[in-house]
Amino acid sequence: MQNLCGSLLNRWYNAKFNLTQYVYDIDKQLRQQDKIIYILNDTISNDIDIEQRIEKLKQIFTKIIWFSYRKNIPKFQITSLTSDTGWGCMIRVAQMALAQIIRYYHSFNKPEQLIVLIRHFIDDDDNELTDFIQQTNKNQIEYYHAPFSIQKIVHFAKVELKKQPGDWYKPDEILQTLDYLFKYSQYSLNMQIYINYECAFILQDAIQQMFNYNQGNEIWLKERAKNNNQFNSQDYKGICVFLPARIGLHNTNKDYLEVMNQLMTLPYFQGIIGGVSKRALYIVGRIQDYLIYLDPHFVQNAQNFEDLSKSQASYTCQNIQLIHNSLIDPSIVICLCIRNALELLDLWQILQHLKQEYQELFFISLLESNNELQILNSCQYIDQDDELVNIVK
Repeated sequence: MQNLCGSLLNRWYNAKFNLTQYVYDIDKQLRQQDKIIYILNDTISNDIDIEQRIEKLKQIFTKIIWFSYRKNIPKFQITSLTSDTGWGCMIRVAQMALAQIIRYYHSFNKPEQLIVLIRHFIDDDDNELTDFIQQTNKNQIEYYHAPFSIQKIVHFAKVELKKQPGDWYKPDEILQTLDYLFKYSQYSLNMQIYINYECAFILQDAIQQMFNYNQGNEIWLKERAKNNNQFNSQDYKGICVFLPARIGLHNTNKDYLEVMNQLMTLPYFQGIIGGVSKRALYIVGRIQDYLIYLDPHFVQNAQNFEDLSKSQASYTCQNIQLIHNSLIDPSIVICLCIRNALELLDLWQILQHLKQEYQELFFISLLESNNELQILNSCQYIDQDDELVNIVK
């Protein structure tokens, strides 16, 4: 009976996924939009033929690594679960965001590079979990082929967050999990993860993670950027930036959406972890007020490394989907990638300019040091009518 119910649920999700393309006639909607298309850190201008614009959009979209629900996954520890259908969408969206940032940072385009990257997130991690549990108990660090497999995610969340396999994840929970697992990835050798759960971008913290220097400020960064060519990549690390925010109380605030639209045009933009109520989506771009997203709510068979080596087709999505930005849940996570001092300085200055332009509507706090955050927190009070609240509950 359990297998029958699972099979029916999988079919329902896949039918719903495929019907969306026809019901909303996405292709027709794309042709009606004559505005500039922003997708990740790319821009498609509206001064070329509509067919050319759609073709370029499809080329970029189909190169994004897509993680979706999987069935026939090896059992999650002592449970009978063999699928993440119905509960793993936030995990899949966060996996997509992290994979996209790693790929962008390293400029991965060759098939062999993508296979290694996708393997980091594979669902059947070839029995690495047993060794992973033993190593973590010994407090040792070892690099794994699949540090972000769903088995390791579920194990960490069960031990540290008291979440049971099959529980739905909030954005801060999956970010905390991936942040922990990142040290078991070979990519941690030249990258760091920067997360601020108070929706603040603190320059001092970013400099600390990128350059291992804890007294940095804008003056120091300008000097470092000026001499950027004198340093090799071993002198610093890139940073994956995740900024959880809330752009409304129960519904999105249209004024905050204007700011979000501007953030999506940044050259360092790598997507948004977002969605609608209890349905996570990976938002990768926009056309005017419509958001372009990848949907993880499609069920496929789990793969091991041997399967992955033969075919990577199941990690590519052909279905471009759109949603009006007013319909998304107000809880979002802005994802960025910074590769060097010049980019960090440029991002800092762009964000400062946006803050000056939008004033109180700019929902990211920009602070040069942690001292400013402590002062800010000591001066804050709780206003029940304030829409801009922390994502962490």
